[in-house]
Amino acid sequence: MITTFNISIVVHGTVAESNSLLPGETDPYAFPKSMGIFRLLESPKSLTTSSVSQRIVANHEAYVKRNVKKAQSEMKYYEEKTYVAGE
Repeated sequence: MITTFNISIVVHGTVAESNSLLPGETDPYAFPKSMGIFRLLESPKSLTTSSVSQRIVANHEAYVKRNVKKAQSEMKYYEEKTYVAGE
């Protein structure tokens, strides 16, 4: 695949869901490392998909309250809306 797609560098960030291999697992970067095209990139933030999903779940109630308030405000607007009749 490296030859087929003309890959010249393989990069992995320092922050990942899991940086450790389980017993019996092979290093997915072994081949690029052996070719000398593997680079470790310092991740600027510690943001992962797990941390994002945890934040979403933690803030769910606030989002629900906000959307209920918006819906009530919109409904009130449409109920009180009047049209200007032209003569």
